[in-house]
Amino acid sequence: MRRKSHFTVGLRSIVLTVLSLGLVAWAQGAPDGDAPLSTPIVAGVPLTISSGDLLAIAVSDNPELTQEVRVEDNGEVNIALIGSAKLVGLTAQQAGRWIAEELQRRHFLLSPQVTVLIKEYASQGVSVTGEVNHPGVYSLMAARTVLDVISLAGGLTSIADTRVIIKHRSGSKERVMVLLKADDAQAALNENAVVYPGDLVIAQRAGTVYVLGDVGRPGGIVMQNNGRITLIQALALAGGAKHTAALGHVYLLHKEEGGYTSDRISVAEMIRGRIADLELKPNDILFVPGSRIHYLAQGSTGFAEGLGGAAVYHVLP
Repeated sequence: MRRKSHFTVGLRSIVLTVLSLGLVAWAQGAPDGDAPLSTPIVAGVPLTISSGDLLAIAVSDNPELTQEVRVEDNGEVNIALIGSAKLVGLTAQQAGRWIAEELQRRHFLLSPQVTVLIKEYASQGVSVTGEVNHPGVYSLMAARTVLDVISLAGGLTSIADTRVIIKHRSGSKERVMVLLKADDAQAALNENAVVYPGDLVIAQRAGTVYVLGDVGRPGGIVMQNNGRITLIQALALAGGAKHTAALGHVYLLHKEEGGYTSDRISVAEMIRGRIADLELKPNDILFVPGSRIHYLAQGSTGFAEGLGGAAVYHVLP
C-alpha cells in the first residue's frame, strides 16, 4: 500500500539530519539527466583537421610541391600553386583528394596523387577530469580508446558513475555517454568509444541514495550499477532491516523542486512479492522506522537514533 503525503514534522527531521551530516553533498555530482545517450564512436574513424595543426602535403613525382604548412586560426592554409584554402573539418584523405582535384582543375598537373598527413596536432594532450584518481592532461599522439585514457588517469574512483562524457576537440557540443562497466564484459568492450588528441573526458560522480533508520548499516549507497538501483537492492546493501523494523510502515522520500514528498510503502508486502519493487532515483531517502514508531508524525526522537551511525558506502557492482 502506498500513500503520498506532504511533509510532517518527522519528515523534516530526516531531511535536516541528512543535510547536517553532509550526505546529500555526495550526490551533487550525479549524472546530468539532460545528457543524451548517443551511439558510441566506432574505432578507426579518421580525425579531422583543426586550426593549429601542422600538415605535411606531398605530391607524387613532384617533390618541389612537397610542403609543411600550419593551419591558421581562420582554418585556412597556403598551398603551393593553389593559394589560400580552408581545410578545417576535412579528414587528411579528403584534403588530399581536394588538393589533387584543384591541381587538375587548374591544369597544373594531369593526374596528381596527393597525400596529406596531420604531422602535428594543435593539442596533443587529452584532458581527463572528474572522478578519476589522477585528473590531468595526458599526452596523446593518436586516437586511443576511452578505456585506455581512463587507465592513464589512474582509473575511476570508487564513487564514479559507470559512464563518462567525451567532448571532442572538433567543437561539437554533442556529448557521448560511454558504458564502462557492465555485467556483460563483451558488451562493454563493444561500446568502447575513441578519444582523440585535444578531446576532453569527464568522469561523473554517481548518484547516491540513502537508507536510514532501523537497518544494519544506515547511510548512503552509491548507484554504480549503471546508475540504477531498486528499493530492495538498496535495503540489502544497507545491511537489511533489523528484526525490530516496522517493514509495513517504510517511508520513501523523493527530492523535488519544492522539497521532499513521501510515499509510505509496505516493504513486507514487497518482499513477499505482492507488490512490485521500486527503482530509486538519486538523492532518494528510504527511512525504515523501528516497530515502536508506527507513524513518523509521532515525533523525531527515533530519527536521530537511526541516523547516528550514518555514512556513505561505496558499493561496487
